Amino acid sequence: MQNLHPVFVHFPIALLTFSVIFDAIGMWLKKESLKNAAWWTMVAGIGGILLAVATGLWAESTVPHGGGSHEIMEIHETLELIGLGAFVVLFIWRSVRKSILPEVSWQLGVYFFLAAVGLATMLYGAHLGGRLVYEFGVGGQLVNTSQQNGHSHEHGESGHSH
Repeated sequence: MQNLHPVFVHFPIALLTFSVIFDAIGMWLKKESLKNAAWWTMVAGIGGILLAVATGLWAESTVPHGGGSHEIMEIHETLELIGLGAFVVLFIWRSVRKSILPEVSWQLGVYFFLAAVGLATMLYGAHLGGRLVYEFGVGGQLVNTSQQNGHSHEHGESGHSH
C-alpha cells in the first residue's frame, strides 16, 4: 500500500488555521457567521488531523528512514500529537458549549492561547515533515537515506525497534 500520509496532511493545516483566524476575526467584528465558519472548519480540521496522524503513524512503521531523519521524524510526531491534543481539547470545549466561544475574558484568553499552541506545534511539525521529504527524501525514491548515512532504520510491529 502506498504511503497515504501526504494526501491528508494539508487539510488540517489549512482548516485549523482558518478556524482560529475565523474565530479571531469573528470576535473582533462580532460576526456570528465567522464564528460558525470557525466551528465547522474546526470540525473538518479535527477529522483531517485524525486521518493525518493515523496515516503518519502507519508511514512511520512502513517507510524506511535512518540517521538524522529518524530524530526529526520523532520530533515531528511529538509536535503533531501535541497539536492534535490541543485541538481536541478546543473541540471538546466548544462541543460542551454548543459551538459557542467562551464569553469570560480569561477563558477566551486560555482558549486562544491553546489555539496558538496547537497552531504553532502543528505548523512547525509540518515544517519538519517537509524537511523529511525534501531534505532527507523520506517516502520518496530519489534519496536513499540508509545508504547515505550508513544506517538503516525501520519500525517493527511494536513501532520502535532500532
